[in-house]
Parts: sequence; C-alpha cells; structure tokens
Amino acid sequence: MVVVVEQALPTRLIHSIRQERSPPGHLVSLRSCLPATRAGLSARASRKESSDDRTLAQGGLVLQQLLNLGRTASQDEVLRIISVELDKWRGNPRHATLVLGSLARHRLPGIARHMLTVMRERRVEANVFHYNAAISACEKAGQWQLALSLLSSMPDMRIVRDEISYSAAISACEKGGQCQLALSLLSSMPDMKVIPNEITYSAAISACEKDGQWQLAVGLLSSMPDMRVIPNVISYNAAISACEKGGQWQLALGLLSSMRDKRLMPNTISFSAAISACEKGRQWQLALNLLSSMPEERLTPNTISFSAAISACEKGGQWQLALGLLSSMHGERLRPDAICYSAAISACEKGGQWQLALSLQSSMPSMSMRPDVISCNSAISACEKGGRWQQALSLLSTMPEMKLRLNTISCNAAISAYEKGGQWQLALSLFSAMPDRQVIPDEVSYNSAISACEKVGQWQLALQLLKNMPDERVIPSEITYSAAISACGKGGQWELALNLLDSMPGMRVIPNEITYGAAISACEKGGQWQLALSLLSSMPDMKVVPNGISYCAVVESLGSAGQWFAALTLLQQMRAARLDGISLARSTAIAACSKAGSWQEALWAAGFSEILKLTASDLDSFGILLMECEQRDLGAVELSMSRRLSDAARQGDLVLGMAAVLDFSAELRQNHQKSLGFSPSPALLEPLFAGVACSHFSTRSLPYQRELALLRHVIATAQPGKPETVAEAFDAWGREGSWAKFAGGSKARALIAAMRAGPPASSSDASCGVLEIGTYCGNSALRLATALPGVRVSTFELDPILVAIARTLVAFAGLSGVIDVWTGHSTLLIPRLKSRLVKQATRQCPSFGAIFMDRWGTKYDEDLALIQKHELLQEAGGVLVADNVLTTAAASFLWKVAGPDESFVSQVVAVSEVADSSQEDWMSVSVSLNKNNDNNRLQSSCLEALPPELAELQAESERFRQRVVDPISGSGAEVSRSEKPAFIQHAKTTLARAGIGPMYLFEQQPQQQSQEEEEQQGY
Repeated sequence: MVVVVEQALPTRLIHSIRQERSPPGHLVSLRSCLPATRAGLSARASRKESSDDRTLAQGGLVLQQLLNLGRTASQDEVLRIISVELDKWRGNPRHATLVLGSLARHRLPGIARHMLTVMRERRVEANVFHYNAAISACEKAGQWQLALSLLSSMPDMRIVRDEISYSAAISACEKGGQCQLALSLLSSMPDMKVIPNEITYSAAISACEKDGQWQLAVGLLSSMPDMRVIPNVISYNAAISACEKGGQWQLALGLLSSMRDKRLMPNTISFSAAISACEKGRQWQLALNLLSSMPEERLTPNTISFSAAISACEKGGQWQLALGLLSSMHGERLRPDAICYSAAISACEKGGQWQLALSLQSSMPSMSMRPDVISCNSAISACEKGGRWQQALSLLSTMPEMKLRLNTISCNAAISAYEKGGQWQLALSLFSAMPDRQVIPDEVSYNSAISACEKVGQWQLALQLLKNMPDERVIPSEITYSAAISACGKGGQWELALNLLDSMPGMRVIPNEITYGAAISACEKGGQWQLALSLLSSMPDMKVVPNGISYCAVVESLGSAGQWFAALTLLQQMRAARLDGISLARSTAIAACSKAGSWQEALWAAGFSEILKLTASDLDSFGILLMECEQRDLGAVELSMSRRLSDAARQGDLVLGMAAVLDFSAELRQNHQKSLGFSPSPALLEPLFAGVACSHFSTRSLPYQRELALLRHVIATAQPGKPETVAEAFDAWGREGSWAKFAGGSKARALIAAMRAGPPASSSDASCGVLEIGTYCGNSALRLATALPGVRVSTFELDPILVAIARTLVAFAGLSGVIDVWTGHSTLLIPRLKSRLVKQATRQCPSFGAIFMDRWGTKYDEDLALIQKHELLQEAGGVLVADNVLTTAAASFLWKVAGPDESFVSQVVAVSEVADSSQEDWMSVSVSLNKNNDNNRLQSSCLEALPPELAELQAESERFRQRVVDPISGSGAEVSRSEKPAFIQHAKTTLARAGIGPMYLFEQQPQQQSQEEEEQQGY
C-alpha cells in the first residue's frame, strides 16, 4: 500500500505514521517540497517506479496463471506458480497484496487460501492486508465458512484483526444468509478492541435485511450514533430495504425522510427501496409519488425503480398505469427487463386484460428479451381468468420450446384454465402428467383438478383425487372438500356429500360457509329440502356464520319443493341480517310463490325499494311479477311495476334511453295494445324517438347496449306501420353490424316455409295460431305475423327489458293487434296458457297449430314436456320448429323428434346466421303424427334411451350455456371466437354418428372436419 504525501511533514510525524499505519515491507513514500532535492528525489522515484513496474508486470504473469487454474486449483498447483515470486514478496509484501486483491475481485477464495498457506509454510510473512484480501475473496464468493476460518486464524498468525477484517467477514455472513453469525461478530468487536465503522454496521444491517429481521436492522441503525459511528447512505439504504422486505412501508418512508435531517442525500437505491416497500404494502399511489419526485431530487430512476413502481400498480389493480410506466421507460432511455414485463403482464392478468397480457408476452423477443417462467405463468393466469383455455394450452406447450421448465404455478394456472373452460379431460391429463415433468402437484393442483371434475359431475374421479391426497403428502383443505362435495351434489350423490362433510373434523379440516353451501346445494339437487334447512340451522353450532350463498341454496331448495312460505321466512331473515344474495333469494322465493298461485305473497316478497343496483335476478323477479299482473289483469299493479323498472333505468343501471322504451311499452299495455289495427301516433312516438336517439354509446360494457342499438337502427331506417321494412332493417343490422341474435336470412325463410305449409296457414280458425317461446326483440313474431295474415301470434319472454323492446318494435311495425307479447318464463307460463286458450270460444281447438322454440337447445326438453303435458300443440299435423339445434347442441331434443320416436316426423334443415353466412346452424321442423294422447304418452315412456354420446354432448352444451356472459353483471367466462366453431363442429360430428343430419336447402354443404382436427381443438 502506497501513501503519497504531497507536502513536507515533521520527521516525528512521519515516524509515527510508519509505526501506526504501515506493516513491515509497506512503503510510505514522502515527496518533499524542498527545491534543492526535488530533482534528486524525482530521479530516485523514477528509477524505483521503473523497477516496480517490471516487478508488477512479472507479477501480472503469475496472476494470470493463477486465474487460469479456476476454482478447483490444488495447493501444489498454486505453489508451482508462485514459488518464483516468493523471494520478491519477502522484500515487498505489496505485490502479494495486489495478487490477493485480484483473486478477491475474481471470486477465487480457494486459491487465496492456498496462497496464504504456501506463504506461511515458506516463511513469507503474511500481514493484515493479505488476510483482509483473502477474506474479501471469500465474501465475494459467498464462502462465509472459509471467511470465518481465516478470521479466526489471524491471532495464531500474530496478525491483529482490524475493522476491515471484521467488515469483510460480516459481509460474507450477510451474503451467506448467516444473520446471527454476522451480529455475533459485530458484538465481539469491542472485546477485541476493534471499533466498528459505518461499513461494518452497514454489512450487519444488510445481514438483518437478508434475514427479514427488520427490527434488528432498524435497531442497529439507531444505535450507531451511540457508538460514535455516523450512519451513511449505505446504512440507511440497507435499513430501508430491510423494512421493505418486512412489509413496513411506513417505517421505510420515515427512514427515507429522516436522511435529510442527517445531512444525507438519498440516492437512486434509497428511492427504489422505498418504492418497493410501498409496492409490498399495496400503496401504489405513494409508490408513484416517490417515482415522480426523483427528478426533483436530481435523481434518475433506473430499471429497478420502474419495476418496483410497475409491481405496485400490479398489486393495486392499476393495469393501465402499469402499462403507462412500462411505455414511459423508453422515453427515459431505460430498457425494460424481464422483471418489468412480468409485472406488467401480471397487472394485465389481474385486470382481466388477457389480450394485452399475451401481447406483452409475445413482444418480449422483439425487445431482445427471452420470456421467463414468471412472465409465461402470468400470461397463462391471464388466459385462465379470461376463460381462454386454448391460449393457455398454447402457451404451456411452447414453454419447453423456449427451454423453460414448467413449475407448479404453470401447471396450476393451466389446469384452472381448462377447468373454467369445461375441459375436464385436459385438466386431468395435465394433472396426471405433472410427475413425469418433474413437477410435484400441490394443494392448488388437486383443488383445480377436483373442481374440473365437479363442473361436469364426475364425482367418482373427484373422490378418487381426494382419496389420493394423503398418499402424496398433500393435506386437503376446506376448498378441496367444498369442490368434492359440490361434485357429489352435481352427480346426484347427496348422501356422499353429507358423508364428506361429516368426515372433515376427523381430517382436522374445519368446514366453512362455502363447504356448507356446497352440502346444502347437494341436498337441494337431491330434493332433500328438510336436510338443507337442517344444515343451515346447524351452522352456528359449528361456529360457522351462514352467508348469503348458504341462505340462497336453502331458498332454492325450498322453492323447488314448493315450500314458498319457508322460503319467504328465510328471505326475511336475510333482509334482517343484511346478507348478500338478496336478489337471487328474492327471485327464487317469488318464483316459488308464483308456482303455488300465491301471487299476493310474491308481491310482498318483491321489496324493490331495497334494490341498489339492478341484477339479472332482479330482472327475473320483475319478469315473474309482471307475468302475474298480465295473466291476472292487475293493470294498476303492472303499471306500478313498470314504473319501478323505468326508475331503475333512469338511475343509470341500464343504457341511457332504455327508460323511454319502458315508458312506451307501459303506455302500450295500459291504453293501446288491445286495439285491433292500432298504430302509434306521432305524439306517442315522439318521446320514444327522442329517448332512443340520445343513446350514443362510448362503451360496450353496459347491459342491453346492442339491443337498444338495434332498436335505434330500426327506428332510423324502417317506416312506421310497414312490417316488411322492419324485417329488412333487422337483416341489414345483422349484415352490417356482424351481430344478430335473431332468426334472419335463411333462418327466416326456413321458418316461414315451415309455417306456411302447416295448420296456421291452412286453417286459421281451427287453432289458436302460432306460439313462440323466446321473443328476444320480436323479429320472428314480426315475420310470422306478416307472412301469415289473419293468424294470431303469441310470444313470451321472461326478461322484461326485452319484452319492452319487442312490444316497441311490434307497435312500430303496426302489428300490435295481431301479436301478443307476454312476460313470463316457459316453465311458469306454459301451464297457464291452456286455461287462457280454453276461454277463447271462437277457436275450435284450444291449442296452437304451430310452435316455434328459439332459445338454448338444452332447454327444449323441458319445453316439449310441458307442451305435451298441457296439450298445447295440435295433435295431428301440428308444426314444431326449433332454432339453434346445432349451435347449442340440442342433442336430447333432436333424439326425441328426429330419432327413433314415432310421435313426430321431422326434418333438420341447414341454415346460416344472418351476420355470418359461413356459420352453419340447423333448424328442426317436426310435424305431430299421433292423435291419441294415451298412445302418445305410452310411446314417450317407451322412447329409446338417449345414447351416452348424445347425453355427454347435451351436458357439454349445458356447460357451454352457463359460460355465456351475464347480461347485467358482465361476469363469467366469455366464449372465445375460436371455441364456438370448434364446439359446433364437434356437435355436428357427434350428431352425425347418431344418424342425425341436415338437409341443405339454402346453401352448399360445408366441408367436414376430420376427427383428428376435432381432437386437436379439445373434443
């Protein structure tokens, strides 16, 4: 070590410096300022430097040879290389210090230790600088054991340890995660008459930070002044980082603020640690404030600062801000790293923005970044939350190609994506393959796999998975049991569900409200309403507080069993307890009262004053109550209900302009609809036109936005009183807007052709006209009334909003006198239609000559059963038309009308959607053959059982239906564009194997998809 002094110093002071600071062999060179000797001194210094340069150059060769040995060098190899230098090192130990320092920088503690050993054995004196350099090598290489060994051996070598020795050893312990050893070394320094300095304390504080001991870290920082050691920026940074890791964001900000009081200027590391502390404390606003304040402090944020801020936004659900920060890094001339991208992808995942998550993940290679496991896992999780199981499958399959090893998080996210997408086979296949991929399934893996089985009622597989968990040393949780109990419930195994519930305490798993809810639902599906009620009442004894889900499940059970009074009692209890789920329970209780004929109680149960936000269940309640009013001619009550619904629209729960439609519909019902040939006057239409015209939309998230946009289009382009122009406006909307949830184009032509050939057209007085189940916006009813003059069309729809839109369009077309638009669900309204038809004395037969069903195909079974039970379809020659039998896979219905049953003669016709002529659908046209009701019932009871393959297709279609987005909440797993065509093709192939296929009248037969392609799409 060379200390250069520029000015002349007293001889005594020079001697003191030599004694105190310079071990033997180390030079203290003094450059005198005396003019007389400057030239001589310069000459001697020049010759000395030249000699030193030659020595250092030769030492450089030795160093390079040592470096070439690598980390596995032996002591003999080290001796062979340094033996030629030992004599020189005896005379000038500084050269050995330089070599040891280089070994430290290259993280080669083993060679440094061998070098010290050789020096000791060859009697080359080693000093504190040599040992400090060797300990520093251990510190940089993370060899804390060797560092402590060297430190402890120094007294035996008669070498006095200094603060540098201890600092290096403490830092080695810090890097090795040995917090207690680091603190022990720090506490032993005073006994060794060594005073810790700020570097020593900083290393000890960092050791506490690495070990998560934020209290000790802050304690050390606060104790430094008592030890006459002034904390520096490094000390504060280590303490702030310790608070960050300990989740103490307030304390971290306090330390950052106090640095200025200590006349310390925080640096970028200080702010980055504080931002990270706010991130872990979910304080995204504070994190952004810190980041934005850094330029004011003349500090430039780095990648770490931005990644911490992006992570803070991710945890705060601020995906837009996270993407903004990621984008702004380029303006700061910073290159985002994989951590930044992973955090931004995770932010998109939590925000339900799966498209953006995938876009970010796919753009990483173009930014010269290879996606890592974390970013891929976040992208797969985004697909899982967005219901995009195909994209999750694609990402998972590409990870090995990117040389990324799947982990438990990857597999769990993919299994959950398959589960939410109804792909239980894929979920179980991946779960089974995890051990082969050296991935150990955990509790989340089992829970997701069992939930996948639960979604499809595969209770045997669910129970087998639950049974296997202890053997794999995975402990089931209440989530596991809840999923297994629910699987048993969906499989009709309510006894097994209750057995699982009873077995939970023995497995040291405490049932919670979700577990009880699953058990209650199992009882409900098994028709065991008494047991469901008993479970609800026993929950407090198990210290489980019933929640809204528990109550709703019991109310559902009571409603299904016709126990309307008990259902109302529970509804009142829910109101008193202010539980969530009131809307669903109220709708169920109202339906139970309606079925029992207790309409007054249904009105009492409404309680619409408590509605804060309109839900789908609330609309069901409105629909049932309006049905009661319409069927019982309760005009005043109906008007009151309509006004309540209109008020809800004005409060902002629906699209702007919907209130005008509801008001117009109510006015029609009260004063005009019963008038034959009624056409709305300009005065009546003017408020409607004004209200609908103001419905300009800036977002597609509001309920009924598309339907109101369709109404606005029809009013703007069609002519009042001209139904043919209204029908054309419907088709034009479908063609131009690429969306149409109604039977237009070839579907409309097929429907009209079937009706014109049947009883409605040939003998209008013999029957009660045409019945449509599923009005939607009134398109089909308009077309039927126009194509069949003199034939009355009755149509019903449960959704009161759609009823109002349909009545508005019917009135606009001038067909209110021949079309009856009723509010009500088929299961509630069909049984009442018979009595209404009987009262119509002008008809020879109290039944419909034709019925058109237009809703989800899995519901056609129950509609057909009710139609046959109440004899609503003309016995001989009655026409039954059903739409969407391919796209919604009405497998069971098609088997009944187009299979071996002899009650109907049927033809399936291929049609296309008006919005997409390439999308094939089927429409079934069936004609009733049997005149004798007893024979009809006998043949129905003897109907050949539904083939298993069709039964599975029926179940798949029902699961598909449940994933359709809720029109009010907008929640649920939306079906992707690629998934729907794959499902349609799968349905088509399955039906063809059962001998069910279409006739192509309106377009060419599309190409068949191979079975191999179908399997690749997940079927």
